[in-house]
Amino acid sequence: MSHLAVRIGVPDESDATELSRLLVENRLAAGTRITSGTSHYRWDGEVAERTYWTVTAFTHSAQLSALYEFVEKRHEDDLPGITYTEIDADDEYLRWIRDAIGFEAESDA
Repeated sequence: MSHLAVRIGVPDESDATELSRLLVENRLAAGTRITSGTSHYRWDGEVAERTYWTVTAFTHSAQLSALYEFVEKRHEDDLPGITYTEIDADDEYLRWIRDAIGFEAESDA
């Protein structure tokens, strides 16, 4: 089990803001960060350009499936861009993530 930074590309700023808030309210993430930028990608055989907002959600791998399901139900894209990387940080920060999502690690019990 590991701590994760999950990145979710959202094509609308207000949707990114709402998703960011909902992930924390529903304890799927301890916290989030929103950034934006231009995205280039191939879709339906063509190269597209669009501004996307990236919601980075700090969570635990135990929440990953639930987070994916939550996002996929609310996302307007046919194939939401959801990626993640494992993070390592100070024990206190990692404990904050677990506490905020309501997950108690076996080693903390």
